[in-house]
Amino acid sequence: MSSTFFESSKEIANDFLQSIVFIDDRAFLNEDPNHHEFDAQQITRIFANSKKVCAVYNPESLEDINNLALLAKKTDITVLDWQINIAEEEVKVENEEEDADNDDPRGPHTRKIIRGILSDPLTGKGSLKLIVIYTGELDLPGITDEIFNDLQALEIQGLQKGDCCVFTTNIKILVAAKPASNDGSGKPKFKHNPELNSKVINYDELPDFILTQFTELTSGLLTNFVLQSLTAIRNNTFRLIKLYKKELDPSFLSHRLLLTNPEDSKEQVIEILSHSIQAILNYNETGEAVSSSNIFEWIDTKKFEEKLEIIKDKKLVISGDFIKDWITTNFVEACKKQWVANGFSDEQHAPIGKFVKRERELYKTASEFFIGQPADDIDSEFSILTHHKSNLKQPSSLPRLTLGTLVKQLPLEKDQEERFFLCIQARCDSVRLGELRKFLFLPLEKVDRDSKFHFVTEDNSEFIRLNIVKDAFELRTIKFQPSEKNQVVQAEESKSQFYFKSNHDEHFQWLADLKDAHAQREANNFAAKISRVGLDESEWLRRWGN
Repeated sequence: MSSTFFESSKEIANDFLQSIVFIDDRAFLNEDPNHHEFDAQQITRIFANSKKVCAVYNPESLEDINNLALLAKKTDITVLDWQINIAEEEVKVENEEEDADNDDPRGPHTRKIIRGILSDPLTGKGSLKLIVIYTGELDLPGITDEIFNDLQALEIQGLQKGDCCVFTTNIKILVAAKPASNDGSGKPKFKHNPELNSKVINYDELPDFILTQFTELTSGLLTNFVLQSLTAIRNNTFRLIKLYKKELDPSFLSHRLLLTNPEDSKEQVIEILSHSIQAILNYNETGEAVSSSNIFEWIDTKKFEEKLEIIKDKKLVISGDFIKDWITTNFVEACKKQWVANGFSDEQHAPIGKFVKRERELYKTASEFFIGQPADDIDSEFSILTHHKSNLKQPSSLPRLTLGTLVKQLPLEKDQEERFFLCIQARCDSVRLGELRKFLFLPLEKVDRDSKFHFVTEDNSEFIRLNIVKDAFELRTIKFQPSEKNQVVQAEESKSQFYFKSNHDEHFQWLADLKDAHAQREANNFAAKISRVGLDESEWLRRWGN
């Protein structure tokens, strides 16, 4: 895979990647070289030349294995040997406890480290991970099978097995071979399985190999933007620390003491820091990752075969050049240019009205041009990024009921339908609660894909579309008892779901929190609707006023 866009993505990924960890039981050993040799000094020097922090560890005990499994979670890239030998008596204990059915003592520790990295639902299988098995073993496909079978128990969604790799859309585990020992023969390492010689990676090839594999996971417009943004934050981390210096503590403390509700200071410092981070991103122009020039490079990597019907038997080809013209000018101008290129008629006689009509309808299907199939799911995911603020929700943090909270009322009986609500209680009326409090909710109706809707959210791992019922008489008030400790209405957790319990024992499942501006807009829209004034007046006067 090589293109201008991919090479640009490699540069961004290279700036982002900082730490590489190697775990190999033959590191720092001065023995006769063989297929399993590992020159730690040479490896660290090569990665230092690539401006990367490279650490090499030689585990000697089960405690080392456990500690390295935790350490590997914190590194950008982890490189593991397949054959990791530790003290004989400890190997025996390990095999008895975790691998009693496996007579091969060479894989359990590596598999344990991999499971340790991926087992966490947020920082493991729920994030982006690249792991390389760098081994002197000859049975690379067998190692691939072992890893794939071992990871089945983790229930990793979309786990697949490929050519010496195990992968999902966000995880890649590669099995690569160490170079052959220097026996002077000059023969390739895999004499009886020559197709595997392409899996041999020399030391000096490792930095680019790892970078290329990581870029294949991240080469995208939005991912490049995130990587470039995180790099900017990393580069300015200590500037941020200096900006929020400890000498300001007395001023912060006096500010906190003077607040009507001192606990508000916790959210305030988060908001202040988020503005500082936003300034860093703006000053470093990280938005350039999605500039027109980079979009054009991305377009050049795609094949477009979609056609857009304008008039019966007259379709415009949605080519890369068409989309570039669309970005540079507008949809109508791109259609006019394509219309003439197809020889339908000259530009003066192009059906402009038809182009405008098609443009108004494109919001439903525009994403299909880029993937050649229905795109409702990815459109839903992106819309959630734009109007939810709960995309990185942590299980340790319980949701609070406030303006913008989306909930689903669970039916009390089997024949009852699920009901959905949006909380429009003012934020100032959602905190400092010392007694039972009524909360205001707008009802939402679940609609199909062809109906008007205001929000998309996930419910039971499926995207659902919700439309606001804005009639004033549909407004509902529900009583909740606040937490004595926090003086807010806080959800309770049950089976990895969060629920608010009303004073009448109704259960409302938390679905999401809308971003502040989105939530305030819906509250304002509702307030404007109920503030309408109906008058009997002269129709002549009313119409002149309109």
